[in-house]
Amino acid sequence: MKISIIGPALPIPPKGWGAVESLIWDMKLSLNKLGHEVQILNINDPHQIINMINEFRPDFVHINYDDWVGLYPYIQYPCAVTTHFAYIERPELMGDYRPRVFDQFTKIKPNVFGLSDGINSVYKNQCLISNEKLFLNPNGVMLDNFKVTNTPKLSDRSIFLAKVDYRKRQCLFQSIDSLWYAGNIVDHRFDPSINYLGEWYKDYLYENLTDYGNLVLLSDGEAHSLVIMEAFVAGLGVVISEWATANLDLSKNFITVIPEDKINDIEYVEKCIIENRNYSVNNRKEILEYSKQFDWVNVIKNYYIPNIQKVIKKQKN
Repeated sequence: MKISIIGPALPIPPKGWGAVESLIWDMKLSLNKLGHEVQILNINDPHQIINMINEFRPDFVHINYDDWVGLYPYIQYPCAVTTHFAYIERPELMGDYRPRVFDQFTKIKPNVFGLSDGINSVYKNQCLISNEKLFLNPNGVMLDNFKVTNTPKLSDRSIFLAKVDYRKRQCLFQSIDSLWYAGNIVDHRFDPSINYLGEWYKDYLYENLTDYGNLVLLSDGEAHSLVIMEAFVAGLGVVISEWATANLDLSKNFITVIPEDKINDIEYVEKCIIENRNYSVNNRKEILEYSKQFDWVNVIKNYYIPNIQKVIKKQKN
């Protein structure tokens, strides 16, 4: 198939941080591997986007950055929209995203490739989009990019790998001695003199994430977090907030969820991190086996292409 993917008007692949841009690039590479032709549109001119789509004549258009949902009525090919907005399941925290983007879903009622069942339920219940327009379409990760060791070099350390900002809440946990941080800092409350490793670029992440005992991600909002899947692929267990549980099997012993009402209990959080780390370090084989389901090629085969085929068939009818 020929597939057009509309992304943010940012470099793809990203030069540094940029989860959405990384996801789009890795999706493209995996689609190419399976024989599909992909056009990436990451420009800031809506008229040019439409013209380039029409010149490409795709079988399907994926608006993979929902700021562009307003283009949906002007695209003459089968189309669906994906949001990566972290607070999509927390309406009280949407802010200006609601009038600027979210309310357009209610008006347009597009096909939605939702990253989780929880996200699709938001569109169903709040935007009144029918079930026939809602498709579960999770993110994936490139397994082959990661170095993996059987025994981590830094087995007594946990890593909080994310942009250091208000949503991720790193500053709350800086009293935990064994917790280290990597990511660009935009939260002035964070003290970079404490266990801070700087910003990790992708190549460095692929090479070094496996050295740590487990990953910590205690955000107050997530859609479908890429870094959690990256942790599994590198052999790490995870300690996460209840907002970061999309598409995970929470019965696994290497996945620990901190309830929101315990997030400020630092002693409890530290205990959970250490317990998870001890289990994860000794059970890497189990984690690596679990990670295979998130491989982009498997996600594309099991979700993305079948969903595209359903949208195309629906439009023909």
